[in-house]
Amino acid sequence: MLHVSDLMREMKCDCFCWNSAHNSLHQESFYKMDCPFSDLWRNYLNANECGLGHSMDSNEQSLKLLEENEVVCFARFEYKECRTKIPYLKKLEDGYMAVYPHLSAYPKENEALIMKVNQMILSHCGVDIVENRIAYLNKEYVRQDALDLNELLCISDKLFNKRNHLSKTIAECMDEVEVDLDSWIERTKEILNRPSVTPVRTKQCTALRRCNYYSVCFDESNEPDDSILFFTTNQHKLDAYDRGIRHIHELPLNQIEGFRLQYAQYMASKTQKPFMDRAALQVWMKQIKYPISYLDFEWDTFAVPPYKNMKPFDVLCFQYSLHVETSDGNLTHYNFFESKDCRRHFIEQLIKDLPKTGTILVYNMEGAEKLRLKQLASQFEEYREELESICSRMIDLSKPFEAGLYYNSKMRGHYSLKSILPVFSKDVSYHDLDIQNGLNAVFAYRTYDEKDEEEKKEVKEAISTYCQMDTYAEYVVYHGLIKEVEKDA
Repeated sequence: MLHVSDLMREMKCDCFCWNSAHNSLHQESFYKMDCPFSDLWRNYLNANECGLGHSMDSNEQSLKLLEENEVVCFARFEYKECRTKIPYLKKLEDGYMAVYPHLSAYPKENEALIMKVNQMILSHCGVDIVENRIAYLNKEYVRQDALDLNELLCISDKLFNKRNHLSKTIAECMDEVEVDLDSWIERTKEILNRPSVTPVRTKQCTALRRCNYYSVCFDESNEPDDSILFFTTNQHKLDAYDRGIRHIHELPLNQIEGFRLQYAQYMASKTQKPFMDRAALQVWMKQIKYPISYLDFEWDTFAVPPYKNMKPFDVLCFQYSLHVETSDGNLTHYNFFESKDCRRHFIEQLIKDLPKTGTILVYNMEGAEKLRLKQLASQFEEYREELESICSRMIDLSKPFEAGLYYNSKMRGHYSLKSILPVFSKDVSYHDLDIQNGLNAVFAYRTYDEKDEEEKKEVKEAISTYCQMDTYAEYVVYHGLIKEVEKDA
């Protein structure tokens, strides 16, 4: 037995399809939900009093549900051992309308494929879907005291294009898709029935973001630190690897695009020592003024806004760590941790703890801490000026690495703070912490309010220790850069 989702995975990769069925990975939701999304969209569509399908329902049971109800949610159907579930079906004069709710603000045109497959499966079962709709989150909705579902959710017969604009109708998108369903089902069955699969590296393995099964398919632990596989954004690296090239500097020069970061990686590989643009680093460092504040936030993302003035997919900052270094070398640490709606206290404490002058160093700030402060400024207008002042003093510690001003092959093509810290310190490490990454911190925070007082104390300490390590790592990395610049100057 397989599911339509298996067909969709087969489109991506045989290994992804097989691993998803045989090596299933537990993944926590990226978004925090205070109640199931299905409760919200069913209220929005007035579908609380309707027929409900169940996981093992046969075609006959689902057809009976449709006969007895004007609306059925979660109806199951099967064709050639391929099962699917339709979230919402409403009876019309000439057939049925299907509605697909998305926990997203921009359901894309490629969603038409699964709708077409579902329509084909139901057609084989004697059910004609004559209309398709999407229900999705209104990104511009701003919550007030109570959640307004009629403002939060939208419904449309169109899908979004790459520019996030409603464009073609679902029907138009479905017409553009050619599907040989029988062959597709048989091909997917054959893959799932294999005892194993042989991984094949392609650009798709790391497109947009690395596949969850990348480390399952490919063991890179024995690759050299300057492996051609770690050559950033190079379009020739996989072909070169297949030809037996293992080191970045072995790649022919006419196959190197010439980006600054690539040059740094190439020179580090060729010389077998770290590459550094000393003059550019010196210019970058001149803008940093004491006292230096090393800052890091932890936050959770809410698809549905839980508190006033929040929008869909806004975040709630529940933790910050701040190390403040004065010109005489003194280092002081400040910490904040709270649960529930702690936004106002977070802002007030941050303003109090941060020095009024000097540089605020943040690692990868533009899509993270700086964006968080801009959101808070829009939610609490009375603090806008102070928060914008904080943003104006922020400098991104990741820029020297992303721009190729400094590269050590030990980074192995990675530029996260955790990847860079071991380059500058053998003694400071995340490995001994109870919480070792941001996602683990978020998942621990989500259960915080459910715990007793002793457990809360342990969770708070673990999260705070992790966040404190981030800002101390910023301190170590910055001073590591200073030492590199001063070395043999």
